[in-house]
Amino acid sequence: MTVVIRRHWVFAAAALLAACQHATPPAVLPPPQQVVTGSTFNLYSPLAFPTGSSELLFQNERLISAANLSRDMSYCRLTPDSGAPRTIAAGKLTVGAVSYDEREVGATGAMTAVTRISLAAQAGRPGYTLSCGWPAGGSARGFTNADQIFNAIGGQFSMDLLR
Repeated sequence: MTVVIRRHWVFAAAALLAACQHATPPAVLPPPQQVVTGSTFNLYSPLAFPTGSSELLFQNERLISAANLSRDMSYCRLTPDSGAPRTIAAGKLTVGAVSYDEREVGATGAMTAVTRISLAAQAGRPGYTLSCGWPAGGSARGFTNADQIFNAIGGQFSMDLLR
């Protein structure tokens, strides 16, 4: 009888030790800080803000309207800073700053996990803000990374990132 009790005790102890084992931590996701100050975005051809609109929307490498925004894909919104030209000439835009915001509300509705990138064609002149994130109510997957940003704007821009 003593042998049986010891066997049960050994199994119970093994079960307790197994329960104390820590699960392998999940793989660490790359930080969203992949676009940094000094990086450049190269605009292939001129862009103009439509009359009465202060934003351009990009998703799936295309310029789109708010009505065509997919709730399951990240997107980017380009807005002019106060005093910036309403037409952006083709060429290089330099990243001046990058910030992150959990939630932002824009003219087209709410955007979550926003990566906000300040862009300037000329130093000291008003530039543009590129806000990239996920439509509120959609399938947000954390802050957008460089690949997701490119998947939104790639039809109009190339990206030269300093990493």
